[in-house]
Amino acid sequence: MPLDQSLIGHETTLETSTIAVEQIRQFADAVGDANPLFHDQDAARAAGFPDVLAPPTFVTRLRAPFAAVGLDPEKMQVLHGEQEYTYQRPLHAGDSVTARHRVATLRQAARPGGMNIMTLEQLVDVAGEGQVGLGKATVIVRELAPDTPTSITAAKPQPEPAGERIPDLTKRVTQEQIDAYADVSGDHNPIHINPEAARAVGLDGTIAHGMLSMAFVAQLLTDWLATRPTPGGWVARLRVRFQGMTQPGDTLTCRGALGARDGERQIVEVWIDNQRGERLTTGDADVVLPGR
Repeated sequence: MPLDQSLIGHETTLETSTIAVEQIRQFADAVGDANPLFHDQDAARAAGFPDVLAPPTFVTRLRAPFAAVGLDPEKMQVLHGEQEYTYQRPLHAGDSVTARHRVATLRQAARPGGMNIMTLEQLVDVAGEGQVGLGKATVIVRELAPDTPTSITAAKPQPEPAGERIPDLTKRVTQEQIDAYADVSGDHNPIHINPEAARAVGLDGTIAHGMLSMAFVAQLLTDWLATRPTPGGWVARLRVRFQGMTQPGDTLTCRGALGARDGERQIVEVWIDNQRGERLTTGDADVVLPGR
């Protein structure tokens, strides 16, 4: 059944808050990211930033409830297909940010089954500067009859992109980490934290948030930037496509390959494989390399 087209253009109420150092540290700890830029003011300032830096996916905390954009997860299957963040500058502690979400597009897929594809924008403003960040989420929505199993395409092995490689990042995902991420992101969907609820919709057990894997990709990039001879590098854009599920006990290897470069901007192709060689996440990023 198609969603109401009148949702297009709908905006959620504004949420304003000041980013606190402790919030950043909690987010980084939940991801398992010990980068000093996200924990220590002196380290951040030594790298040329005004204060403790917020990780590239930190704005996940400023999420909108499904109901605020016309979705009811109790009656609908809501799958996160793709996510992108673009920044004019990195966010940091002390920024007074205002976030709102807007339904940018909404269409019904041609394939049968009542599948709707929604694009949600997240607009992030900083006091005195205007818009600094923009998030775009592609969400796949189907209305469900009670007890309809969740349908997620199985991940498959894929060839690796060409280009000079950056150092891999390996993560072993635990339920404790998934629970911690649910707390810092505010996403307590039962399929992430309640095994019985996950099995009730056809899963083998709980699955990790897609946005947790995106945070791992962001860490892959910021870890690499920390090894560069010139400090101050940052992630200006990050886009990922979610292609498979991660369960507690899985080992993820995050990888990246350098693409084209334009001045200080470097494109990086990114992807995540699990221990079975299945490609769970793919994407690309633009990083700023000062002094290039």
